[in-house]
Amino acid sequence: MSDVARRAGVSTKTVSNVLRGAPGASTATRRRVLEAVTALDYRLNPSASALRSGRRGSITLAIPTLQQPLYAALAQELMRAADDTTVILELTSGEAEHEQEILAGSWARRSDAAVLVPRALDPASLPAGEASSPAPLALIADSGPVGVPRVSCPLDAQAALVAAHLRSLGRIRPAVVGVASAADRWTRACVRGLRESGLRVDDDAVLRVGSPDGMLGGVEAVARLAYTGLPVDAVVCHNDALAAGAVSALRRRGVRVPLEVAVIGRGNTDAAAFATPTITSVDLDLPAIARGRCRCSVSERTRLVARAHPHRGRWSRGQWRPPRRCRCVGPRSTTPGRPRGGGASPTADRSDLSPG
Repeated sequence: MSDVARRAGVSTKTVSNVLRGAPGASTATRRRVLEAVTALDYRLNPSASALRSGRRGSITLAIPTLQQPLYAALAQELMRAADDTTVILELTSGEAEHEQEILAGSWARRSDAAVLVPRALDPASLPAGEASSPAPLALIADSGPVGVPRVSCPLDAQAALVAAHLRSLGRIRPAVVGVASAADRWTRACVRGLRESGLRVDDDAVLRVGSPDGMLGGVEAVARLAYTGLPVDAVVCHNDALAAGAVSALRRRGVRVPLEVAVIGRGNTDAAAFATPTITSVDLDLPAIARGRCRCSVSERTRLVARAHPHRGRWSRGQWRPPRRCRCVGPRSTTPGRPRGGGASPTADRSDLSPG
């Protein structure tokens, strides 16, 4: 850098500012520096810069797996939100020991900050001292220790949206396919919200699967549900992959989806968009979560789209406080499932059919 400074007739500080894009240098000075850099074929040494500044220009995203469409979509949105900051992807495989290492700051030598999506650990059960990372750490989770920033889409709002949607279709007896993991708070919140809305959710119709990242878990859940012999008219799934598996298993058993049994996923991913038939999914607004904001909506993958925008949340004591309630905007209907104004009624949401 000193050679560049001598050739351009400026200080090394000016060269550093120009190369970093910092303001202050005139157009002529900036041109001389860049011409000197080109003539000397000078290249910045990122490692040396990091040692001097203590900054690495990267963040770590720790997720259980990329096989889960929801996590893959989240990683993509975080990379978009990070702009020029490098995102280092770390797969924890949902192992408690690996997640504990992330909470303890194992990533701090290579990144300036980290985002953890836990599965094996329930962050809320950890003492505050166990999540004492030496550098900024944020959780994408439904619970967490005091003092650790956290972003999530409010579970009560999700459950309320699903319940309203099912009631609009005339469905009264749903099953819930959740996840058997320590960090899962969705399953209980969903069951509670559906029951509070007046829908009947039998205890045996609440199924937790150990393989939540692919279609296999949804297939397994339907098999277990069939074994119970319970009559259900809807299946609400933790994520779109499970929902796609449930749809496949139901159709193989001769069940007409969604005419006899409606299936709802979560995440609004391609797994729901390109399933046959397309699957209604709860849109968690992953781009907003990646930016540290939250919104949730129900996105019906047919012609009728209803979105719910919670009121703005806020940061409080290092945690994101999501909105307390949602309001539905979008197509209104005079009868459930039928848009006003002569629009065609989506085949996936016929409310005049008797549940199977």
